[in-house]
Amino acid sequence: MLFAGCDWSDQWLDVAVVDRSGTVLGETRIVYAQAPDPVARYQEFLAPLGRRWRATVTGIEDVNILFARSLAALGMDVVHVDPTRAARHRAALGIPKTDRADARLIAAMTLAGEGRPLVASSPAAEALRVVAHAHRAAVDTRVEVLHSLRAALMRIWPAAVSAWPASTGGLRSSQARAVLDAAPGPRAAARLDRKALAALLTEAGRKRAVEDEAERLSMIFSRPAMLLDPRVEDAETLRIKDLLVALDQAVQRTDVLQRELDRYYAAHPFHPLVSGVPGIGTILGAYLLAEIGDRPVERFGSGRSLAAYAGVAPVTWASGHTVRVAFRRASSTHLRSTLHAVAFSMTNHSPGAQAYYRTRRSAGDAHATALRKLGRKTILCLYHCMASGTPYEDALAFGYDPAATGASSLHRQKPLDEEQIARARDMLAAPGATVTATARALGVSRQTIYRHVLGRS
Repeated sequence: MLFAGCDWSDQWLDVAVVDRSGTVLGETRIVYAQAPDPVARYQEFLAPLGRRWRATVTGIEDVNILFARSLAALGMDVVHVDPTRAARHRAALGIPKTDRADARLIAAMTLAGEGRPLVASSPAAEALRVVAHAHRAAVDTRVEVLHSLRAALMRIWPAAVSAWPASTGGLRSSQARAVLDAAPGPRAAARLDRKALAALLTEAGRKRAVEDEAERLSMIFSRPAMLLDPRVEDAETLRIKDLLVALDQAVQRTDVLQRELDRYYAAHPFHPLVSGVPGIGTILGAYLLAEIGDRPVERFGSGRSLAAYAGVAPVTWASGHTVRVAFRRASSTHLRSTLHAVAFSMTNHSPGAQAYYRTRRSAGDAHATALRKLGRKTILCLYHCMASGTPYEDALAFGYDPAATGASSLHRQKPLDEEQIARARDMLAAPGATVTATARALGVSRQTIYRHVLGRS
């Protein structure tokens, strides 16, 4: 068996091959411009070195590059060599920092068994990972453009920022984008009458209470506002229109990727398992499976290793009588952030998760610490279900009997307490009172007034 070390760059690959005794059998440099297929060139280089050259174990510091992924797709053994550990070996041995020396060092580390085998996921799982990362990047771009638009509006027209509440989508909603595209500044908005606003809202897709919404926006736009010089305002509106075009593109891009994400998520082998967990929807479930893959047992070996990879397993430092528990930062940032959102969502949908979170908070844990511990418990349960093939059950995961007296149940906080409900009824009993004015005074939606005060569905 042969052991190869590959030091990669943007223009070429340096390869060194050693045998079991550590003797260097050959070295080469594969230049991308001279070799259209570096994998085929690499196999041609290995063929004369040994009869079992196909069993060569290739070590590389980045297993996500196309060369390493192509080798794994052909069935060759690829191992990941930690770049930090390689740098420490280089410094300890006094080896100069060159591409050829790095290839030899990686080959020696591969021979010593200091590489982690690359466990390739199935094509369905790999495709989900690619689409999930693209969707995550699209969401980040949409948020960035939305913040830029908000900052631009605050420069000339602060009233427009609060004209559309976050409960209805805020500035990202299609209605807000349609109105701002027609009137990107305070002077242009003041010239819009209710009929024009109603037409814009209808074109944006609004079907209910169009006249009421148009009246509300007309009242906001007709209020006195701080104005700039018309020439400066025109320049600022050009900037706002440009950001609206970028926001429209970002929203459309995210919507397209959302549909593709749903399709690839449904094709994943563990989709039925993860979709059955309370609080995990399509996006969080797809993000979760994109980082875990469909071979968690072969890739991680245990639930504790998966928890450490997710960043929810603490790091313990002990020296003498001193013991310190620290947050694990060396982890997958994507999986850690996804697991934080999963834990937060489960506290509102899972009775066991909500009870566990409240227990940790009562014990003195901070909000983030309690969510991190809940995320660790969740990821361990998911690993057990994936490894054993058993479906997820919330009662078994958090150890409670749903049929027992005093069992864990969801406790949702009502949007209005008894005092606020009584106040709302008094306000509605006054002559000329409206549901809209009452909802605005209490800071809730009209649906909340209808449901909790008037008892209507």
